[in-house]
Amino acid sequence: MRRLRIGINGFGRIGRSVFRIIHQYGLFDVVAINDINPDPVNIAYLLRYDSMRGTFPGVVSVGGRGIFVNGHEVALHHCANILDVPWAELGVDVLIDASGVRENGVALAESPNAVGHYIYTHAMHAAYPERRRNFTTSVAQKVKTVIFGVNEEQFNPQNDRLISSSICDTIALGPVVKLLEGSYGIDSGFLTTLHPWLGDQNLMDGNPNPRRARDDKQSHFSLSRSAVNNLIPKTTTAVRAADAVFPGLSGKIESFSYRVPTNIVGSAVLNVTLERSADQSGLIEMFHQFEREQKWSIISNSTEPKVSGDYSGDEFSAIIDHRWTVVKNNHQLRLVYWYDNEWGYSARVVDIVKLIAQS
Repeated sequence: MRRLRIGINGFGRIGRSVFRIIHQYGLFDVVAINDINPDPVNIAYLLRYDSMRGTFPGVVSVGGRGIFVNGHEVALHHCANILDVPWAELGVDVLIDASGVRENGVALAESPNAVGHYIYTHAMHAAYPERRRNFTTSVAQKVKTVIFGVNEEQFNPQNDRLISSSICDTIALGPVVKLLEGSYGIDSGFLTTLHPWLGDQNLMDGNPNPRRARDDKQSHFSLSRSAVNNLIPKTTTAVRAADAVFPGLSGKIESFSYRVPTNIVGSAVLNVTLERSADQSGLIEMFHQFEREQKWSIISNSTEPKVSGDYSGDEFSAIIDHRWTVVKNNHQLRLVYWYDNEWGYSARVVDIVKLIAQS
């Protein structure tokens, strides 16, 4: 495995989680960070101390052109435009864009020599038609969405340079759906996700975030209410984003979400009608067999009476809680699964880097 040089654009929750996981594995070198936060002391502080992850297991200091982590210098830049950062001059092999700025994907698609591989930590697909003003079909065709347990074996780092790691809800749903579709077929169904609050929500009731998309449910109004005091119903692109690897899935499964007043770990309830007859014990064994044979931390199975906080820091894409697995009339299935929406997701982002390094 090659020791790649990594750049991180956007040093928020996902950017810092990716950094911590890379540091934990010790396989790659983060050489540059770009974040609009102009204060390197604060950037170092946020890496060093984390309300959910605890104190960083290393020495973080400020000096020179950026920060030092265990004596290793990480250059800091503070550019609003991702192309203003000299990634190539910094020797960056893989750029991980955790900024959430979708226009960056367009910019990198139109500037193929800016960096070797570009990973966008969000969906870059027709799931966002209302936000795709500059996201043309030609750009979409250049994007390879990689979801482990679904299509990572079709990922070719030699050809696939512009990559989407999708979203946390979708990387949890994808491998579950693939197993069900392959063994039983899915006729139709419903997905309900419970997602922790995010940083763009309000502590108290306030104005809607102007960057948030509008929909016919007025979800942007609901999301402007206090995140710590409410269950907030909203639309979700969890299934529509999966259309990138499962064309037409959103025509089979309807999705809905709650933002819940917790700070980490999501959960989902999947109810589907199976096309072929299923036995409950056989269906559960299918998931256990996958767990035994998988090469990556994709699906885990549990019957422990855990709560959401127990899954914080879990690297699996989805942990199926089989206490609640039920098959009725051989065709009606209910599944409940959990996922750390930051750590588990970021672990898959780093796994994409591993695939690139192995090529």
